[in-house]
Order: sequence, then structure tokens, then C-alpha cells
Amino acid sequence: MAKLRMEFTFDEEALRRNGYGKEQLYDIVKSDYEKNGLKCISDDDVLAFADQGSRWDYGNMWAITLAFLECEWFADSLLSCLYFQNDLAEDLLPQLPRMREILERNRRRRTLKAHER
Repeated sequence: MAKLRMEFTFDEEALRRNGYGKEQLYDIVKSDYEKNGLKCISDDDVLAFADQGSRWDYGNMWAITLAFLECEWFADSLLSCLYFQNDLAEDLLPQLPRMREILERNRRRRTLKAHER
């Protein structure tokens, strides 16, 4: 089974501009990951979460991460967003515009299908 990890670092000034403090944001993010079985392994300069060996971990990690990345205030406050699988890192920030484009296109598609019924 793959070892999964997601790491975030934040611009504290950007957080303040968006109405959040670092501690408040960490509490919100930790709550969502932990209630879905993902363990917080760091909450200092880097906020990081790891899988716990469940078959649901991969899907849960991505669902939560994408939900946060869809929030502009969250994404605008990020300095880094790294996804690790078996210690191979992938930087998600350069991919964020494309991710949002795909998510928006899928959201429009679902909306159209709902109206067709």
C-alpha cells in the first residue's frame, strides 16, 4: 500500500487579509482531515497529514484537499502544497489553475444534467 502525505505551508499575512489566523485555520483543516481518518503529523510551520493504511485514505485525502483548494481564500494563502506518495513529491500549486478548470467544468456539467431531468 502506498504511503500518502499532504503538506501545506501558509502565508500568515495572506491568512490575516482573508480573516483567518494560523491557529484558527489549522484547527479547521485538522478537523476535516482527522474526522476522515487522516492523521496530522505536523502542525508547526508545515501542516501535514498522513494516511493510516485504510483503503479509503487516498480518496479521502484528495476529496478534502480539493475541497480546500476550491476555496480561493485558502489557495491564495498557500505558500506550498505538496502531495507525497511513497516519498515522491508533487507540487500542486502550479497545477491549481488546471485543477480548478476541470472542477468548474464538471460542476457545470452536473448542473446541466440536473436541469435536464
